[in-house]
Amino acid sequence: MKAWLLLALGVATGPSVARAQFKLPKKLDELQTIARKDSNDAAAHYNVALAYWNEKRWADVERELRLAVTIEPQFAEGWLALSRLPFGQWSKLWDDIAEHRVSEEFQPKLDEAWHNYERAFIINPLVDLRIEAAARPPKSIYWTASEGFTRIYEYLFGGFDDIERGNYQSAYNRFDQLIHDMPTAAERENLPEFVYYFRGLSAAHIERWDDAIVDFGRLLRNSETRHSPDSLLYYIPIETNQYRYMLGVLHQRAGRLDDAVRYYREALENDIGLYMANARLAGIAETNMNWPAAIKERRAAVNANPDDPSLLLDLGKALAGSGDWAGAEQTLKQAMDANPRDSRVPYYLGIVEQQLNKKEEARVSFDRFIALAPSRYARQVENAKQRLAALR
Repeated sequence: MKAWLLLALGVATGPSVARAQFKLPKKLDELQTIARKDSNDAAAHYNVALAYWNEKRWADVERELRLAVTIEPQFAEGWLALSRLPFGQWSKLWDDIAEHRVSEEFQPKLDEAWHNYERAFIINPLVDLRIEAAARPPKSIYWTASEGFTRIYEYLFGGFDDIERGNYQSAYNRFDQLIHDMPTAAERENLPEFVYYFRGLSAAHIERWDDAIVDFGRLLRNSETRHSPDSLLYYIPIETNQYRYMLGVLHQRAGRLDDAVRYYREALENDIGLYMANARLAGIAETNMNWPAAIKERRAAVNANPDDPSLLLDLGKALAGSGDWAGAEQTLKQAMDANPRDSRVPYYLGIVEQQLNKKEEARVSFDRFIALAPSRYARQVENAKQRLAALR
């Protein structure tokens, strides 16, 4: 274990290679134009935030990321980027954490970063991990001093580079090789937790559900008996109960819904505020057309996290699915008041008002949707126009 930590810390010490910039589809000025045009598109603000990140315009980065998650509170990539922002701004932050030099004034910012990391993975455990490149310490130039050092680096840390490039198959192969190269079960057991964590995540991203379940099952069992992280450099701010939730997600993706429900229930028994477990239970119920169960879970999610207006949207859609059009209308209006920039809400509200034969209200809602909708909602915009024509 100590050898692993020393090697890991060696990546971050001494002169370092500059961090790679984000590869973006367009230049900054083009992304700014798109974000102005599609001002209610969370993805557009996220993309321009990454362009600002490349320019080290940190205040602009934070503004655009916070705007993205305000528009779409369940935008996991936005929350993950916010969690990595302090590490992008301060390259020595990992050193400060390892050496317990984080000031009292800065600690709240670090606590918020951990919270945003957790939130991203609760919203979507398969969130795009390429933003991790912004958080990982820059590689020491010592690793490039010889072919031997380069090979050692590739063997130990190449999996992280693969994750940052979105090459999850290669990342899985590397982490898997690290584990299987350990000659004894005891040595495999003593590997740092982050090796199993990132192998499990890589497996999930390539839909090797059984392999991912094995790794996260191991992490859950270990976390139930040990409460301190085993690596400061790759500290994973995910707690025991989130592993239960993660296993629920993996079983759900694998089509084992009974197992998924069991893990979600266990997670909720340990943390009633784990609102996305309620949301996922609702999704399973909706698939089975069990609207009373779905509505119950959607309401529980709203109660557990009243600060997320998108949960009201989901509840409104479930009420509509059950045929409770009046309840759906009331809930969707609450969602629109809570987040007037979420263009999805007036679209669904217009459909509900049509069902209630409230023609004038439906016209207003569809007009509002068309005015707010980002370009990527072209299909829904066309549908709204057709509905408007039918209302005339």
